[in-house]
Amino acid sequence: MNVHGNETSFLASMIFALALAVPAAADKLDDIKARGQLLVGVTESSPPFSFRKAGKDIVGYDVDLADRVAKNLGVTSKKIAIINAERIPALQQDRVDLVAVGMTRSKGRANDVDFSFAYLDSPHKVLVRKSSGIVHIAQLSGRKLALVKSASVDAELNAAVPTMEIVLFDDYNAAFAALADGRVDGFLADKMLLLWFAQNSRRPANFALIDEYELPRTAGFALKKNEPRFLDFVNQTLLKLEASGEAAKIFDAWFAPLTRTFRIQPD
Repeated sequence: MNVHGNETSFLASMIFALALAVPAAADKLDDIKARGQLLVGVTESSPPFSFRKAGKDIVGYDVDLADRVAKNLGVTSKKIAIINAERIPALQQDRVDLVAVGMTRSKGRANDVDFSFAYLDSPHKVLVRKSSGIVHIAQLSGRKLALVKSASVDAELNAAVPTMEIVLFDDYNAAFAALADGRVDGFLADKMLLLWFAQNSRRPANFALIDEYELPRTAGFALKKNEPRFLDFVNQTLLKLEASGEAAKIFDAWFAPLTRTFRIQPD
């Protein structure tokens, strides 16, 4: 009698039966479909990516793209207002499913969250008032540079102008207002955002970018780490929007007359 062979067969049968009895663990994509709602982390103060418009709902370029993800999933979207400091914790704590706030896809943040393909390729630049006469980065020496509190100055710029004074603001609106009324001499942020503020000011011709400074930057959705099916679904949705031409239309709706110089594509 082959006792060992029978024991092996019995164990194999038990393992197979248990595998059938225990359902596969649900992931983020399954959770969203079961809930019937995509929880989108947005901000009230990052135009034109995500902002509250004149007492109305939160709108913006990123918000429109997130709505398309929800539509492709066959669910509704629910906007949840968060501040910059909450972006990563909100994902980790499952308070939101994705963050849609023009978030820079930095290497440091990629340790804590996953990023979608880039839906914006726009470097960091410095905006100044033309009347200041500032045309070179070195001229910021001893002057004030505005940043929002979640941002930082890169090492190269710090080394080039070690004596400039950094002035932090709660949001982009406050930083641009400080530049416009002369309380600061420059405003460091995303190029498209800076041009949007200048274009929507009363006197866009009063502002200019410093040509010689540029720090590469791409933005995308932030998602909870290690949710590969959901990440792939988001990425495929973005590629479909690009292929159909809808991504370009959404960009133009928020940035025109600024020119779109990139395509959404795999990294």
